[in-house]
Amino acid sequence: MSQIDIQKPIVEQIKTTITGLKDGLKSYPIRDLVKHAEKFGLYLKQQRLETNQVRKFLDAINQIKALLAQQDEDKNLQEEIENIQKQAEKEQETIRQTLKIAEKDLNIKLKDIQKKANDDKDKLIFAKIEADVVLLKPKLAYAAARQRSAKPLEEVISLAIDKVESTKDFERLVQLIESIIAYHKAEGGK
Repeated sequence: MSQIDIQKPIVEQIKTTITGLKDGLKSYPIRDLVKHAEKFGLYLKQQRLETNQVRKFLDAINQIKALLAQQDEDKNLQEEIENIQKQAEKEQETIRQTLKIAEKDLNIKLKDIQKKANDDKDKLIFAKIEADVVLLKPKLAYAAARQRSAKPLEEVISLAIDKVESTKDFERLVQLIESIIAYHKAEGGK
């Protein structure tokens, strides 16, 4: 868990953390995310942020979440995912039959192939929502232009959106947003 600097303003703490992530937003430590969200929610309440001013942005997030859920029902996507998995299994079997290396090395190779297959599946699914994720930024900019108190939220979330490169990153983005809004509401925000 990274060290949280109590003296630094929460907006800057979050931006620094997000900027420093090397492996996308999914690598944001969940405990830090929740601590940051708690402080940021209070800060947004103090700034008099009203969530109805960012409603279109929050609705867009929910639409993307629904799109991801629908991916399971997309037959073409499922066929492509199955083909990726079959190809990985075929490669694994080829390696099992042709390579005569130590079992440990073989398992490493097999795991690498499965990881690549999982990455390929994630890229395929993420490609379906990537434009929607990027288009969240203008929705948030509009909300910030309408209500000055939404500006810190826009700064943080825009930076986070820039780090979204996979469905796991998007899931972490949703966790961040939902945590911030939950703490904002818990502090009495509207």
